[in-house]
Amino acid sequence: MKLKLLVFAMLLQYTVASSQEKPNVLLIMVDDMNDWVGAFGGNPQAITPNIDKFAKKSVIFKNAYCSAPLCNPSRTSLLTGYLPARTGVYGNSEVFRDIPAYKNVVTLPQYFYKNGYTTAAAGKIFHSPRGTGTKPKPGSDPGSFEMEDKGGLGSTFPDEKDKFTHGLDFSYLNEDSHITRTFDWKGVDVAIEKTADWKSADYAARFLKEKHDKPFFLACGIFRPHLPWYAPQKFFDMYNIDDIKIPEVIANDLDDVGPMGKKIAFTSLHEEIVKKNQWKEAVRAYLANLSYADACVGHLLDNLETSAFNKNTIVVIMGDHGWHLGEKTHWTKSTVWEESAKTPLLIFDPRNGNKGVSAKIVSLIDVYPTLLDLCNLPAKADLDGNSFKSVLTNSKGDWKNMALTSKNDNIHSLRNENYRYIKYSDGFEELYDHRIDPMEWKNIAKDKANTTVVSNFRKELEAVLAKVKK
Repeated sequence: MKLKLLVFAMLLQYTVASSQEKPNVLLIMVDDMNDWVGAFGGNPQAITPNIDKFAKKSVIFKNAYCSAPLCNPSRTSLLTGYLPARTGVYGNSEVFRDIPAYKNVVTLPQYFYKNGYTTAAAGKIFHSPRGTGTKPKPGSDPGSFEMEDKGGLGSTFPDEKDKFTHGLDFSYLNEDSHITRTFDWKGVDVAIEKTADWKSADYAARFLKEKHDKPFFLACGIFRPHLPWYAPQKFFDMYNIDDIKIPEVIANDLDDVGPMGKKIAFTSLHEEIVKKNQWKEAVRAYLANLSYADACVGHLLDNLETSAFNKNTIVVIMGDHGWHLGEKTHWTKSTVWEESAKTPLLIFDPRNGNKGVSAKIVSLIDVYPTLLDLCNLPAKADLDGNSFKSVLTNSKGDWKNMALTSKNDNIHSLRNENYRYIKYSDGFEELYDHRIDPMEWKNIAKDKANTTVVSNFRKELEAVLAKVKK
C-alpha cells in the first residue's frame, strides 16, 4: 500500500512538474485599443470592468509600444518576431508570405506547434495574409493554426451597405479614403450574443471546455474598437453624452513638428469633427465600443476561470497599437507619436501569481521571445525582440531597452523611460520629455541643452536599423 502511494505521489509530482514546464497560452488581442482602459488611466471615464479585474492579478505594462502603428505591420512584427525595418512590411497591403525571404518564416503559433502544442484561433489575429483560395482571408495565415474560426471577423451589424448611419459623411475628405469611408458609429439594437466579436470569444471559450491531451496556444482577436464603431446600443447607453470629456488639446500644437508631421496628422478630419460638433459623440462611440470589447473579453476570461486550465494558462491581453481621438489634431492611428504607438499590455502567469505595475519600456516585438521563455521552449535566436521575463518577476529589475516604432522605412521613433525621439525622412527631428510633457506638446529637439540627448538617440537609431537591415 505504501509503495502504491509512493508511486502515485511520484507520478503526481511528475505531472505537476510537466504541466509547469509546458503551460498553456491564451493570447487576446483587441484591435485599435489605446490606453483608455481603466487600469491604464488613459481616460478615467472608460468602463472596462473585465480587463480591470484581470489587471488586479496581472503584471501591467504601463509603457508598452507597438513596432508599427498600423494593423498589418504591427501584427506581422509581433507574430513573426521581426521588426518592420527587417521585413519591409509597413502597410496593410503587404503579405509577409509573398516576400521570398519570409515565405517559410515560423510564426509564433507555428513555433509552439513545432514544440508540441495544439494551436487554435478565433477572430482577427493576422491581418490579411492569403488564405487557401484566390482571395486574401483576414485573420488567416495558412499553417499558423491547426484550428481557426473566422466567423467572428469584421462587422455583422449594421448592414455593410448602410454607411454613415449617424448622419455624417466624411468621405469627401480625400486624405485617407479608407478611414473616411469607415468613420462611422451607431448603437445597434442587437443582442451581444449575436455579434461577431462575441462569437469569436465564445469559440475560444468553448475550446477551453474541451479536453486536450497536449498544451495549447489559443489566440482570440476582438475586432472592436476598430472602425466603424458599431456596437449594441446598451454600451452607448453606458455613457451620458453631456458628461463626456474630450482629450485636452493645445492651440498650435503642430507648429513645432515639421512639414512631415503636419502632413501625417489627419487635421482636416479633426477640423470637420469639431466644426460639426461631433467630438463628444465620437469619443463616446469609441468608449462604447471599448466597453463592448471588454464584455467580450470578460466572457472568455470567465470561461477560463471555470475551466480545468485556469491554474496553468498564461494569459496575455494587448492591443495591436494605439489610437488618437483628437490629440495633436489627429484621428485614428499611423503616427509615431505616443497616442498611436502606445498600447495596453497585461500578462498573468498563474504559476507564480506575480502582479503589479511595471513602468519599464517594452515592445510588442518582445512578446514572442518572452512567451517562449515563460513556457520553457527553446530560444529562437533570430528574433529581433528580447524576453522581458525578468521584468515579470521583478518590475523594477534591470531592463533598459528602448522601443522602436516605425511608420515606414524612413520615419522612426525611439522611446525610453524619459524621452520620445522621432526622425522623419526629411531629417526633421522631434524630442519630447515625458517626465514633464506626457502629451508631447513641446518639441525640445533643437534646444541646446538637449544636444547630447538627441545625439545619443541618433546613434541608437542608426545602430538598431543597421542591425536589422544587415
